Amino acid sequence: MTAHHRPDLPPAARPTADGASPTITHVAAGLLGILPFSTDVYLTAMVDLGRDFGVEVAGVQRTMLAFTFGFALAHLFVGRLADLFGRRPVAIGGTAIYLVAAIAAILAPNLDTLVVARLVQGAAAAAGPIVARTLIRDTVTPENAGRALSKVGVLFGVAPLVAPFVGTFAAGHFGWRGALGTLAIYAAVLLVALLLRLPETRPQHVHGAERVSIMKALRHCVRTRAFVVGCLALGMGYGALYSWLTTSAFLMVGKLGYTKVEASWVYTAGAFGFLAGGMIAMRLARVLLPRHVLRIAAATMILGTAVPLALVVSGDVHWWGLMLALFPYYIGWGLAQPMATAIGLRPFPEMAGQASAWLGIAQQVGGMSFAVVAASLGGGTATLVIMTISALAFTGSVFLPVQKAPPTA
Repeated sequence: MTAHHRPDLPPAARPTADGASPTITHVAAGLLGILPFSTDVYLTAMVDLGRDFGVEVAGVQRTMLAFTFGFALAHLFVGRLADLFGRRPVAIGGTAIYLVAAIAAILAPNLDTLVVARLVQGAAAAAGPIVARTLIRDTVTPENAGRALSKVGVLFGVAPLVAPFVGTFAAGHFGWRGALGTLAIYAAVLLVALLLRLPETRPQHVHGAERVSIMKALRHCVRTRAFVVGCLALGMGYGALYSWLTTSAFLMVGKLGYTKVEASWVYTAGAFGFLAGGMIAMRLARVLLPRHVLRIAAATMILGTAVPLALVVSGDVHWWGLMLALFPYYIGWGLAQPMATAIGLRPFPEMAGQASAWLGIAQQVGGMSFAVVAASLGGGTATLVIMTISALAFTGSVFLPVQKAPPTA
């Protein structure tokens, strides 16, 4: 039963003519925003954190990798819980645990405690994107999913837009703990919004969901070409972004000598690019298939990684030059993320939670894999080399056929 023909949906969740309801759109954006806000808010504070604890780039990156590892690991069971018990309790429970972990991170007396707090925080944060993608799959027809996800992406794009400056402002007054404190505020506001506005959208009869184990769901998914393409596109594309987020402060502030405010402008411009990519994707989705939008995204992502690399290799580059050179990558990622998600989720209306979870795992594993290599090479110019390799891998994945060609006569 498709979302369009579901009379059991509560009024607040019923779709409009071309997408999700306003309530679902806004709630999904808030849930999706928890990931970029959690990573971007202390980007410029990472140098101060390292100085306080006496560690270099790899030590500081442990806090980001712990968050991402917890985020990816939780996907193994959060999606199934959403299919078994519903979207609302999983979203509310995950946000509540996130809030507690955020407070623990603020109070961490040493780096190891902070790493553990960020691990738990990441695991709890997984409920946000999993439930957000599932809400769209529950309530919107497959034909409109790409456009609906792009619209949600435009709204949650506000999080990476403001997070670097919020974090820089908070860190300037209260140190890196102040930057992390903004995450507790975000979680508290989101929790109240979920309690007041989030309806339950899980179909009343999800046939066989209780019998679909985690690994059985994975085996079923990987036999579907569209799902594999979606996973590869998300993992390869996010590799460039996560490498940049976890090591670029040491490139910009450490090697290139930018101030923290200048580095914040570079991050914020990237968020504008992501926002612009989402808006363009909304329009392209009216006339192009998702896989064609992905191929357009590939060209912009290669441009937005290779050109910054060339500029840095050639010599000193002003912060605004690097900002402009990176802009096409962010536009490409804004185009790619909703379309890859729509492609991967489309075949699985009866286990949307688990399919959403495995897509999330693919994205996080891809991101961590590239970022670990960038950090092991010391960041700096190596960060942009790894980003370019990631963009090329993304290009290869999106040119795989989504469906097998029909047999010829």
